[in-house]
Amino acid sequence: MLANNQQLNLDLFEDAQRWPRKPYCSADKTASSIRTLQHALKHPYIQANPPNLRVWSIFDVDQPAAALAWERGNLPPPTWAAVDRQSTKGHLVWGLSVPVLVDSPDMRQQPMRYLCAVEEAFRAKLEADSGYAGLMTKNPAHPLWRVLRGPRLAYELGELAEWVDLPKHLPKRKPEEIGLGRNVTVFEWLRQYAYRKVRHYKQDVRNFVLWQSHLNSRALERNGDLRVPLAGNEVWHIAKSVSKWTWNRFDLEASDKRFSELQSFRVKQRWGNNEDKQASARLMAATGLSTRAIAGELGVNQSTVARWLK
Repeated sequence: MLANNQQLNLDLFEDAQRWPRKPYCSADKTASSIRTLQHALKHPYIQANPPNLRVWSIFDVDQPAAALAWERGNLPPPTWAAVDRQSTKGHLVWGLSVPVLVDSPDMRQQPMRYLCAVEEAFRAKLEADSGYAGLMTKNPAHPLWRVLRGPRLAYELGELAEWVDLPKHLPKRKPEEIGLGRNVTVFEWLRQYAYRKVRHYKQDVRNFVLWQSHLNSRALERNGDLRVPLAGNEVWHIAKSVSKWTWNRFDLEASDKRFSELQSFRVKQRWGNNEDKQASARLMAATGLSTRAIAGELGVNQSTVARWLK
């Protein structure tokens, strides 16, 4: 039902954990200011999802009567729809009962791919803008918008998936470079790049600010290759996440130790831990046995015995 009293929509913000502590906010779609949540509520546009989390699944329906697009697409009622009073175009938002971790080195691939698939299917049914990533949304507590409230604050992702057709098994491939898939594309590329380069910056440059700036520059370059690039602040979120994670968790001494242990493990996996057999082979060779006879006795290849005796 239509919220006649705009203050009624403040209940959407009662659980502060579902919103950024200091969200972007502005008078238009550009994320121009960072304020406390209470201050941000005074602005028409607000950042809905906390960094690295998908709490609200948001769609930009750029056509009249946007608030009814869920009915036309045979989808469940959104948590809210905020539309322009004149054009009636707007944003439809579904809350997720269990937020999905995105744009973070700690994220699990399967939930993220599942979310991408569901959002893409919803986007198709709503005929929503594929270039919209969901960073800034129409603030449902601001009187500039006409707000329609749904019956539920949040849905399980599996519930939303029941309203659309998804493949039985999600393909293990990169998400399409639209919607959330763009964030994932930039993030996946950047983290792989960072793993290769962080040793140099920690060992030689020793400056975290330069490391963060370097990753942001590379992320912007990769973002420029997308068909519909992300906004600069979205790229910055990704670069900040990857730079902090790699800088804080990539220990040079520990990584060298892990590398040595890995190499040792690989050698043992390949050749086996055969110190006793090697000693036995040398003793048997001293008695005059041939490499063929020693190999047969110890159950190894003759070439292995020859290598041990060198």
